[in-house]
Amino acid sequence: MLTTGTSKRRIEIYTITIILFLVLIFLCYHYFINIYEVRVITEPEALYADNQSTVVVSVVPLNSFGWKALFRTVTAEFEIKEGVSLVETVKVDTKNGKLFLRGKNETGKVTVLVRSEYSLLPTIIEIPVYPNYT
Repeated sequence: MLTTGTSKRRIEIYTITIILFLVLIFLCYHYFINIYEVRVITEPEALYADNQSTVVVSVVPLNSFGWKALFRTVTAEFEIKEGVSLVETVKVDTKNGKLFLRGKNETGKVTVLVRSEYSLLPTIIEIPVYPNYT
């Protein structure tokens, strides 16, 4: 039979375990899942004037460690401010924060204004369009 001392001790252990588990979940959410910063990545960093080269501008949410936030996506709006005639917009995925551009036959510089829901100010990305010498 259990005495009242051991049953109280068992209840205290269960209570402490539950509290520690809830604190662990809270910390994991705030350090791994919560969005602290948004980074705009351009892959590759330049286009070529050959009607074939493409560039992907993507908005990546970062957690407190600087890694991609788990289970999160960022919506973003893209606006081409300069060099509209230099590129063709292949696809705009505002829900997942991606913009796909294809270079045309002209060289110059393309300026894209990116507004995301988690950034305070819009980000300006410059994509150079180089001549294709191959």
